[in-house]
Amino acid sequence: MSAAGFPDTFVWGTTSSSVGSEGVAPNADWSAWERDNDAPRSADGNGWATNYADDAALLATLGTNAVRVTIEWARLEIRDGIIDTDRVAHERQVLRDIRAAGLAPWITLHNGSLPGWFHDDEGGFRDAKARGYFWPRHVDRCAEWFEDLVAGWVPIEDPIGWATRGYLMGTRPPGRRRPDQAREAIVGAIEANQAAWKLLQGGEAPVMVVLGLSTVRAVNSLEARNEAKHWDSVMWDLFLRSRREGVLDVPGGASLDRPEMAGAFDIIGVAYRPPLLLGEDLQLGPYPATARTDATGFAPNAEELGEVVRRLGELAPATPLMIAADGVTTTDDEWREELLRSTVIEMQRAIADGVPLTGYLYDTGIDGYEWLYGFNAPRGLIDRDRKIKASGHYLQALLTT
Repeated sequence: MSAAGFPDTFVWGTTSSSVGSEGVAPNADWSAWERDNDAPRSADGNGWATNYADDAALLATLGTNAVRVTIEWARLEIRDGIIDTDRVAHERQVLRDIRAAGLAPWITLHNGSLPGWFHDDEGGFRDAKARGYFWPRHVDRCAEWFEDLVAGWVPIEDPIGWATRGYLMGTRPPGRRRPDQAREAIVGAIEANQAAWKLLQGGEAPVMVVLGLSTVRAVNSLEARNEAKHWDSVMWDLFLRSRREGVLDVPGGASLDRPEMAGAFDIIGVAYRPPLLLGEDLQLGPYPATARTDATGFAPNAEELGEVVRRLGELAPATPLMIAADGVTTTDDEWREELLRSTVIEMQRAIADGVPLTGYLYDTGIDGYEWLYGFNAPRGLIDRDRKIKASGHYLQALLTT
């Protein structure tokens, strides 16, 4: 059964990062940020690592049929070549219990944090040797370990966003503001994502690329408009052009022929980012400038999400789309419910207009740790005490009545 205006095959679910749901792995790059007080301590996240069976059953009561979880590389391969076999067995049990709850498990292989030995010691995705050897080896292992249990794969969550936050904006490890290194990281992350798709595509489970997308506007100045065009190009043109034409064209860098990227991935997923406004100071802010903002300082807007989905449908015609992550960071659950109701309406309209939207994953199911904001900026439909919020009850009623 699905809600009115949605196909019976529509995917309804939730998504989370491993850091948010179970805390950082001790040897991940993010753990150094916590130790250096660059971010609040994540502890055990929301306790998913021990509560997963009950939590999966609770998520299923919302009427959802899927959940996207991150299996943390740094917990599986604690050092180069050293596999924690107990952890592999644990993750298999997690996937079995998710299935037992009636949910289809989607796996994300990298969402925000990486093993320190890979990212810091070997150069990570910026280094051609590291991404060409260590990363495919890890992807191959994950396919061997989990492919019999997985419903879908996401190799890298928002590869362009990961690179820009870590190497251009300095808000994630390694915390740099180096445009040259950002270009290297963007190319490396896109190529690593492509390599993972190539390895995983032979299995039965679909492979989804997840892109952080939003609308970008500017104040009325030539400089701001040009900067807005730059950000729009980074978000929208880099991957989508490579998928259409087999050309990887990074602003400020050389145009790279990548014919193997044409037609890559089975599904294009949107990790929705609130609309952006380039101000007179050329800094990114919320749009509209006077709009209500959440804890991140930006302003989620369901109509803007609808615009993003329609634009993506035009740029990738006949390709199945999914809203792979969408949520609001706020303690005001009435606002969360209001946004969710409006989002459902926007999705119904998009589907009626012929947009091939196949699913929606709310970010997140259960309150946990949020990057840079700790535990004081909840995003979940369920609180950390496992009480369903009004927003969760709205979704439950939508999907079960």
